[in-house]
Amino acid sequence: MNILIVESKNDQYFVEALAKEVSSVDKVCNIQIDKYKYSCLDENKLTAKINESLTEMRSSRNFEKVSKMGVILDMDNSNQEERIQLINTCLKKSFVECDYPTPTNLLTDVNNFITNPLDEYLHVKTACFFTNIDGKGELETILKAIASQPSVFANCIYAGWKDCLERNGKTIGKSGEQCDIREKDLLKLWVDFYKRFDTLKKNDRDEENTDWEGIMLGIKDKEGNLKKAARGKDIFDLQSDKLKDIKSFLSMFD
Repeated sequence: MNILIVESKNDQYFVEALAKEVSSVDKVCNIQIDKYKYSCLDENKLTAKINESLTEMRSSRNFEKVSKMGVILDMDNSNQEERIQLINTCLKKSFVECDYPTPTNLLTDVNNFITNPLDEYLHVKTACFFTNIDGKGELETILKAIASQPSVFANCIYAGWKDCLERNGKTIGKSGEQCDIREKDLLKLWVDFYKRFDTLKKNDRDEENTDWEGIMLGIKDKEGNLKKAARGKDIFDLQSDKLKDIKSFLSMFD
C-alpha cells in the first residue's frame, strides 16, 4: 500500500496530474498512490496522519512485505533541515503512540527512502519532499513559475494589490511573520486570476471550468465519467525542469 500525505486537496490534484504525466512519458514507471491524506505543519496533526497511515498499512496489507509512505510539505520560508526534523519528530512519536518498534532509521534527505518495521512481517518505507522554487515557497510558487500562457490579468492584480497595500501602509510578510497579509495569499490570488481570466474566454469563466480538480484531472459528469479533458497541461508546463525533483520523488512510488 502506498500512502501520500500532502497539505491540501489542491496539492493532491497537482500531484495526481504530475503522476499521470510521468507515467505517460516514462512507460516503465507506473506511479501508484493508493490513498492521500491531508495534514499541515502542525506537529500533532502531522503525527496523527502518520498514525492513520501506519495503522491502515498494517491492517489492509495483502501479503505485502513492504508499504510506502510519502510526505510532501511546503518549504515556505523554512529550510530542508528543519522540515526533515519535523517529520522525524512526528515519525518517532507515531511509532511510540501506535506501539510499533522504535524506528532505528530516520530521514536525512529528500527523495530517499528509509525503512522501519511495524512488526515481524511488514516494513514501511518513508520518504519526504518539500515543495519549493530555489529553496523557498509552496505550490503556488511552483504554479506561477511554470505558467505557460500570458498572465496579464494575474500579473496586474498581483502587482496592483502589492502597490496599493504598500501605499496604504499595509505590510506584506512571509509565513510566520507579523504582517497584514502574507505573500502566500497574494500568490493564491495570482493563481486564481490566471486560471480564471488569463486562460479562459469570458463566457467560460464559470465554476465548473475554474474548479481546481477539473483543471488538473478533467471534469466528470454525475456518473463519474470524464466529459471534459484536463487543461492543466495546457496552462502549466508540466515538462518544466523546475518539476524534475518532485517527479523524481513521485517515481519512487511505483
